[in-house]
Amino acid sequence: MNSNTINYKKFLTILILVSAAIRIFFAMMIEFGNDEVYYHLYAQYPDWSHFDHPPMVGFMMQLFSFNLLFDSELAMRMSSIVLGSFNILLIFKIGSALKNERTGWFAALLYTASVYAFVICGIFILPDTPQSFFWLLTLLFFIKTFQKDQDEKKQKYTMLWAGFFCGMAFLSKYTSLFLWSGAGIFILGWKREWLKRKELYFSVLLTILGMVPVLVWNLQNDFISFTFHSERVTYQQTIRPDYFVTELAGELLYNNPLVVILTILAVVACFRKKISANKELMRLLLCIALPFIVTFWVVSWQRATLPHWSAPAFITLIPLTAAWLDEKTDRHKKFNGWITSAVGLLAIVLVVGFGQIQYGWFTLDRHQEYDKMGKDDFSLDMYGWKQLNEEFQKVRQEKIANGKMRVTDPLMANNWFPAANLEYYVARPSKISMLAIGPLEKIHKYAWINEKRGGFSEGMNGWWITSSRDFVDPISRYSDYFTEIGPADTIAIVRNRQHVMNYYVYPMKNMKKIPEKIF
Repeated sequence: MNSNTINYKKFLTILILVSAAIRIFFAMMIEFGNDEVYYHLYAQYPDWSHFDHPPMVGFMMQLFSFNLLFDSELAMRMSSIVLGSFNILLIFKIGSALKNERTGWFAALLYTASVYAFVICGIFILPDTPQSFFWLLTLLFFIKTFQKDQDEKKQKYTMLWAGFFCGMAFLSKYTSLFLWSGAGIFILGWKREWLKRKELYFSVLLTILGMVPVLVWNLQNDFISFTFHSERVTYQQTIRPDYFVTELAGELLYNNPLVVILTILAVVACFRKKISANKELMRLLLCIALPFIVTFWVVSWQRATLPHWSAPAFITLIPLTAAWLDEKTDRHKKFNGWITSAVGLLAIVLVVGFGQIQYGWFTLDRHQEYDKMGKDDFSLDMYGWKQLNEEFQKVRQEKIANGKMRVTDPLMANNWFPAANLEYYVARPSKISMLAIGPLEKIHKYAWINEKRGGFSEGMNGWWITSSRDFVDPISRYSDYFTEIGPADTIAIVRNRQHVMNYYVYPMKNMKKIPEKIF
């Protein structure tokens, strides 16, 4: 039995279904992280673009939750479940086009083994979710366009579809333009005949049309989003090797160490011409992925970067890695030992990660100070919010009953997180507003939301909730704004019968000075 007679599509279907079932479980069981719950605001307050990112992630939340009719962690993450499942199919098709169906099958397994692909894009709801989907669609249609012996009429349409999907990818994340920069390098190097074909320029035009909503929004808002992101990557004279090391370590962890090592070996083999797959398509994948990776390596020598920024480049190289492993694997085998190990490593990460978040299997923090307890335990980002809400409702009802606070008094915060967390898990169930106090670079979209909610007014009260993990003392910061602040009620958060952190609830009464508008 060889790779041509094995029904890999059957295995692919099983992989997609099992993957989806596992991701549904985690999506239901784990509370939102800081970023996820912030992007929920994009669905609440849709716009052509936003301060931090283009609008697609919010549109996806609206679409899959029926415009927030179903508003739970699973409903909000449903686009990640669905699109993540389609991504496995897309990477299979790309791998199959590169060499054969076993290559496609190996690519699907490698994709599934990636922490970025399985968790960040496949469970959590982030801009990476729609970007990964449209990124892979663009790749697939570029591949259909540049495949040998492709019908010329079909090439016209596949090139146009590639441009359209690249525009949709841009509406997800700005880094999607690396698709066109890579395709441009490939065309200039090996496909210059396309420079004479109008379909290429119409395809670019379709991408530009997809960018129009973001461009219009930025024009209306003094290009504030572009300015914000450009400042994160612009040149600085200071060299920071520690940032570079952090970027490399993050890429290794996010993309699965085994997958990254296999990818490096495959790229080397490709340059040494040791892979007998479609050479033109391998060049295309390399032209898109390598400049993307190198760009953020260069930036990380001066600026703090996040490893998921370059993760689409590693996904792009997965089919090439699968083609190399196809040659290294006995033709009778349906699995490769290294790929199986990579999937096993992901399984361990999922079990350990879930256990840490839900049960605190490992002691990551030993602070006992009231304003630092839980500070070093990053897993608490996604734990305790529902518990906080239950206890806050008791405090709130008591103070309302005693006439010390009003039913309509909003929550207040000084940063987009935990403002968004508090909004979703505390303010929303209480049917009260969340307002943010601070500069634009701290409160982000809340600068616009404050205006929609009526902003601040003299005489208003507010609730201030801060945690021992990121304690912000409202008395020292805002005593000039309110007649009376505190005293605080303490809410203890318990995980697996262990006291892991505290929240402090301060009533702030009678605003006497209105914060200045910052945007």
